[in-house]
Amino acid sequence: MMNRSNLPLNALRAFEASARHLSFSKAAEELCVTHSAVSQQIKQLEDLLGLQLFHRTNSGVQLTEAGHRLLPLLIEFFDRIGETLDELIKGPRENTVNVTTTPTFAVKWLMPRLRRWHMEHEDQSIHLVPTLRMLELGRGKADIGIRCGLPPWRGLKSDLILPIHMTPVCSPTLLEESKPLDAPQDVLNYPLLHADVGSHERGEEWRTWLAAAKVTNFKSIDGLSFHDPGLSLQAAIDGMGIAIGYTELAEPDLRSGRLIQPFELTVRHSFSYYIVYPEYRQDDPQIQAFRDWLIWEKEKPL
Repeated sequence: MMNRSNLPLNALRAFEASARHLSFSKAAEELCVTHSAVSQQIKQLEDLLGLQLFHRTNSGVQLTEAGHRLLPLLIEFFDRIGETLDELIKGPRENTVNVTTTPTFAVKWLMPRLRRWHMEHEDQSIHLVPTLRMLELGRGKADIGIRCGLPPWRGLKSDLILPIHMTPVCSPTLLEESKPLDAPQDVLNYPLLHADVGSHERGEEWRTWLAAAKVTNFKSIDGLSFHDPGLSLQAAIDGMGIAIGYTELAEPDLRSGRLIQPFELTVRHSFSYYIVYPEYRQDDPQIQAFRDWLIWEKEKPL
């Protein structure tokens, strides 16, 4: 029987880090030990439990069912210890919520609405961390994330904020050129701008929209590719071509006239925007307040 006197804490730390990264090497780097030490600790833990926690293959490791059950408990366990120690060292947590999201979502959707948050919550501050990296939540870097993708994310609770709809957008000056833009197939006469999002292949979003528009007479889609939808929208504003834009993020530019939407057809993206936060902090009043405000805010116009 396991009790607190014989818990294999070092082995549990090695497992938790390896399971988060799905990599013994990255776990070893995080824990400042060797790959061999991590592998040995996990083998000892598996022997002690009489259970296999990882499927080991030539391409890497994957969690077994037992590993999936154990990981969320350990994430919460180590996060809570870290947060409590931080509070002992630094004092109680400030009345600030650290929010991480992508630069494009921050600039195009969130920041225009934050003024209303501060008017309604003068006693609670927001610290915004825009980054394309997926920061770990509950580890001092961020309390809440706004992520574009598909849930679930391990150890995190997620609530839908915005679906994403795609449609071509361009600068009105582009229509001054001699090439027509009257029918969907006419976009192929222009440079196409791509947002290189997540696991999507280059051109996948354009192909999805063109298929919905019943345009099939093309073999490849050339053009500029950007690792952030905001850069693709800016390239369209600068007249560099036609971007496949997310209407929810292009709204400020469409409203101002910096961009136009040549066709009414929009297509639902497979990804959506979600607010995510550690499961063990779902009852935290600060997180509840910001989550509820975001969900309410998505229904309101700018």
